[in-house]
Amino acid sequence: MMNDSDILDGLSQRITAALQINPRAGVAEVARILGEHERLVARRLQRLLDTGVMRCTAEYDPVRSGLGRTVQLRLKTSTDCLESVFEGLARHPDVLNVTAVAGGAGHLWCELLESRSSPRFSPTDGTPSLSGIDVLSAHITLRPFMSAAEWHAPVLTKEEEKRLRASLVQPLPGLANRYDVTPTDTCVAEVLTRNARISLIELARELGFSTATAGRRITSLLERRVLHLRTVVEPALLGRSVEARVQLKVHPAGIETVGTTLAACPDVRYCAAVTGRYNLLADVCVEHETDLYGFMVDTLGTLPHILDSDLEITQRLSASGPATNSTRS
Repeated sequence: MMNDSDILDGLSQRITAALQINPRAGVAEVARILGEHERLVARRLQRLLDTGVMRCTAEYDPVRSGLGRTVQLRLKTSTDCLESVFEGLARHPDVLNVTAVAGGAGHLWCELLESRSSPRFSPTDGTPSLSGIDVLSAHITLRPFMSAAEWHAPVLTKEEEKRLRASLVQPLPGLANRYDVTPTDTCVAEVLTRNARISLIELARELGFSTATAGRRITSLLERRVLHLRTVVEPALLGRSVEARVQLKVHPAGIETVGTTLAACPDVRYCAAVTGRYNLLADVCVEHETDLYGFMVDTLGTLPHILDSDLEITQRLSASGPATNSTRS
């Protein structure tokens, strides 16, 4: 159980939210926008990074980069095997994240990357290389409205958010659905995955580029939306310790409206249209269980076209076993 003392203080939350919006924002830029002293921001940010509370990374867009497609699997295993199954899934190279459903005997959600060139999953075969798992349902991602990489703690003002977004690389107009990643792109992406805040000088030195070339390479990947930068931090550390997965059955005429509306909601950190009876999935994070009721009534209850819904509180498991608020993601 997380104590109040484990939650980041106000300034740390604001710095974290700033880097969630713009992971490569400079210390001087963050300090200026937040109205804080640059040295204080630098010390606090370095502490967050050194302690592992915050991690700045990069991840491919699976479809645009040609890696494949993502599948959301609802799984069931015996409660005796839950921890070992979780650990096996978390270590699997094709698994993007895994989450347990609180109160659901041995129930898990798993996001799997299925390669188009070599698919290794089918609902009848189950997850690859793992036994003791039943696949209850499989939902192929059709239209992501919001990824976990895009969510940020709602602690900044609208003006602060606007100023942080002003220096972000903007997508090219008329983007193609597919971009062929080059070997050089892969090298750049690997470095950014380890540290998305690496300086252009360090990146150029590591890969043998000029700093100008390093900057152009990063910009190219970002403006083509092949790569997304992400600041990873547990929502619980930002005061949002209650997480839930919402499955929605939405009339086809309302999928775009409902998905877009949920993506704009500060309580929603993931939302996508998927295949299956429940054709819209959303992950929600709030401060208290009672806030879930408010979300259901004030947000879902006001949206048209929702025909059915199912909400489950989720708990994250650590790879070491005990229930915590952390997951591989």
